[in-house]
Amino acid sequence: MVEMNTPKKKIPFCPLLSAGNNDYRICLQENCAWYVSSTKTCVAYVIGHNNVLDIKLKQGK
Repeated sequence: MVEMNTPKKKIPFCPLLSAGNNDYRICLQENCAWYVSSTKTCVAYVIGHNNVLDIKLKQGK
């Protein structure tokens, strides 16, 4: 999730709800079907991270 730094806390933004909008939508976390509680992040980031690791592995061979 994209995070906006504020003096007291970080506010995560949802990449799925924010796509195509001019403004960011705040992550719903546990109330969202796309939220992975074990990693405390969005499934879009989990998939993206796994794909990057897969590409790096293939490039290393």
